[in-house]
Amino acid sequence: MKELFGEIKPVYLIAAAVTVVVMLILGGILIFAGGGDDEPDAPDPRLGLGEGDATQLPGSRGRPPKQAPRVRTGVVDTARRVGRLAVAQARGTIVEPSRVRIRVSAAPKQTVTVNYQLGCYRNRRARVGRGSYRTRPPNTREVRLPMSGAESCIVTAGAQLTKIKGEGRVKVTVIAG
Repeated sequence: MKELFGEIKPVYLIAAAVTVVVMLILGGILIFAGGGDDEPDAPDPRLGLGEGDATQLPGSRGRPPKQAPRVRTGVVDTARRVGRLAVAQARGTIVEPSRVRIRVSAAPKQTVTVNYQLGCYRNRRARVGRGSYRTRPPNTREVRLPMSGAESCIVTAGAQLTKIKGEGRVKVTVIAG
């Protein structure tokens, strides 16, 4: 056998033996503990309301996420959140927009940071407008459309509390027309 393989060093034999043992262990884990269970995956109990819910993620086995509203005029979407430094986000599509307003409220009264983004489309062309401001609610502010005569605009508006002391509530509403 010495003529067939030459002189084999013990270090190589040990490395080969360790590799084989590790592969056998991993194979056993995959066979016995693999994804063959019929129970759906439960959401992670460590996730709270502020951190998100695993069932709401795209591709999860939970219920599908709420579709973004599509309107011509009136309230597009409203979002509310409670917590320390809570963030609420409203979104939707406005068909043939003439103007867009963002309404913000908070309790207890405190400064709120508002961020918004509008993606408007006309004749296969697009323009994006974005901005942010700080205000003391209740406040309603009109935001400038990035393009006049747009066929549709996708709007997202978020509001975040700025006080760290205790819990608070924030509400943001996007209004078309």
